[in-house]
Amino acid sequence: MIILFASGLLAGLLAYAYARPTYSSNSIIRINQYVDSTKVAQGISYGDRLLFRTLVKQLSSGTLVLEAAKSLNLIGEKTTNKELVGGLIPSISIDLIDDAHIELAIFSFEPRVVRELPRALTEQYELNKVSMRNEFRNKAIKRYMDEMAFVRAKVSEQLDIKQKFEEESSLANAQIELERLSNVPVDLIRLRYRKEEMERVKGILDKQGVELGVIGQLSLLTSMPKVSEDRLSAGSIVKQQVSPFTFQSPVATKALTQVVVQPDMVDGIEPWRELEKKKRSVEENMRVTRVKFLDDHPEMIKLKEELNVVSSALELELEVARKAFSLEFARTSEMLVNLEGKMPDYHKANKTFDDKKMGYDLMSKGQLAWDKAYEQLSQQIEGLRFGNDAGSVNLEFKGFVNIRSELPVSPSRSQLAMLGSLLGLGLAFGAPLLLVKLSTTVSNLNEFAESLGILGIGIVPLTDPKVLEELNRSPTVDATVPNVLLENFRLIRSSILLNRSPKGDAKVIMVTSARPSEGKTTVSSNIAWAFSSLGDRTLLIDCDLRRGRVHEATGCSNQPGMTALLTGRALLVDCIQKSPADNLWLLPRGPVLPGTTELLNTGVFSGILDQLKGQFDRIILDTPPVLGLSETTFLQNHAEGIVMVVRANSTPRKDAEDAFYTLGKLGAHFYGMVLNGVDFQKRSNHFNYYYYSASYYEANWDEDPTVTKPISKKS
Repeated sequence: MIILFASGLLAGLLAYAYARPTYSSNSIIRINQYVDSTKVAQGISYGDRLLFRTLVKQLSSGTLVLEAAKSLNLIGEKTTNKELVGGLIPSISIDLIDDAHIELAIFSFEPRVVRELPRALTEQYELNKVSMRNEFRNKAIKRYMDEMAFVRAKVSEQLDIKQKFEEESSLANAQIELERLSNVPVDLIRLRYRKEEMERVKGILDKQGVELGVIGQLSLLTSMPKVSEDRLSAGSIVKQQVSPFTFQSPVATKALTQVVVQPDMVDGIEPWRELEKKKRSVEENMRVTRVKFLDDHPEMIKLKEELNVVSSALELELEVARKAFSLEFARTSEMLVNLEGKMPDYHKANKTFDDKKMGYDLMSKGQLAWDKAYEQLSQQIEGLRFGNDAGSVNLEFKGFVNIRSELPVSPSRSQLAMLGSLLGLGLAFGAPLLLVKLSTTVSNLNEFAESLGILGIGIVPLTDPKVLEELNRSPTVDATVPNVLLENFRLIRSSILLNRSPKGDAKVIMVTSARPSEGKTTVSSNIAWAFSSLGDRTLLIDCDLRRGRVHEATGCSNQPGMTALLTGRALLVDCIQKSPADNLWLLPRGPVLPGTTELLNTGVFSGILDQLKGQFDRIILDTPPVLGLSETTFLQNHAEGIVMVVRANSTPRKDAEDAFYTLGKLGAHFYGMVLNGVDFQKRSNHFNYYYYSASYYEANWDEDPTVTKPISKKS
């Protein structure tokens, strides 16, 4: 951290020593805006903010700055804007003071630039404005004249097209044809309605003619609405359908025959009403006369004859009415067919008229558009006033308010010292913190345990494995393992006893890890020793039936072992071995046999474990790793709690988190986590874990972990 802090200060010192000196000036420029007094009186604003943004863009443009610098002979003719900014003028800024003044700030590496460039910029702005005005005038005149000529040609062309269209167009004929056929849809609908009414009357006559009688049939036949132009008259020609094809007359065909309407077919349709009145009068006279005379009286006979004559006349009227109705029905059908045949002509005439009218309207609109364009161009040319300063802006240089052309404004010793200090502090505290955050392995017990919400119950220093695996630690057999190292496992033992499991006392304790080679066998052996040193009868069982190495760590025989016990090839008493340490027994793995791992999840193992619980106070299960293997997930059901071993600076955080999550979701109880292989030669570890057996670690900092001390081992 000290070195990084010093590096920050050195960076500030180097920046001060090698930075280019920068000079500055602040000048005031007045904005003279000539406006139309009539518009000012009307309250019309020109938009000061928009004007300010335009001036800022123009004054700070690379082209204007280049031209101003060339006018002062500060640069060559081939200098680019990028070269100017990088080598002479790093910054130009403009601020608005009020509606009539702006402040121009220039920073440069040359004192002459900050003294002379502000005035040169205002002068160059005025020169460019005049030049642009003249150029705009010439281009505008040429452009307007070209457009006027083009529009004039278009107007003349449109007039010719319109005249030709009017000469060749048949719009009038199409309109006349449409007017001639305009009544076809209305007449067609009216005739369809009339035919439907006649079909209804015909149906009634066919079904109820006898019941209705002569008067009723005549009333029904004359009830149809009469239209004067549709009235059937004598001399009319009606197409009437002949009889259909039959097998008796195969030559006959279905055809229409023209019939000339005779007077007796239509006349007399209305006189039946007078006959009906006369009949009623005769019937009334007969009723009155019958009171005076008998039926064979001459008066009665006369009245009967008169009644017969009237009845015959009514029947004749009915016959005439039926013929007239039939002819009227045939004529209506004929007219309906004719009108339906005219409908395509009507639609065609309508479409033809619409198309021609649309073309005429479009042509008229095009003509109107060109006329309007010509008028607008004429107005623009008339309204173009060159040389008038209405609405124009002039800039006037008023002088400097601050200029630093002798003493540079940059670099600043105080600012560089402060920035160097801040950089040094940032490096000193940020770099170590960043390295810790970027680390993907577990290195700090408390930090990782807190992130998982699981207790950190101890650490194991980086030590020679032979020293850790020496379990013959009784003073009577000349044990050489330092007591301060053993104190770590006593601390782990105490944490297990204090962290009570909901499943009961710590009778069966499972020791596992996330991945292989994390030291779980060494830790489980030493935890078993720690409980045995307390006076508890302790049994260490190797449940890793694939690669278990309890027999290697403890120096016991691997025969017959757990695999022989599960398969029934050996008895329990033959498989358990006594270790040299007091109160400590061992149940090694045994020879690797296919299928024995599945027996750990059966009643065979449960029965063995129940027997062992009656013989021992503590049972330590050295199990396979959690990730990638299935045994640990069901072995945790037999244990009251789990001790997870994590190797410092080796086990990936994600692997450890996945292992805790896998067992945690199955309801496992964790006694805590043991961080194995902590290297106390690192100053960071000494700082983090100083409170763990400090006297031992201070003595162990200079010890080479690769040097193996001689160990006396007696059976």
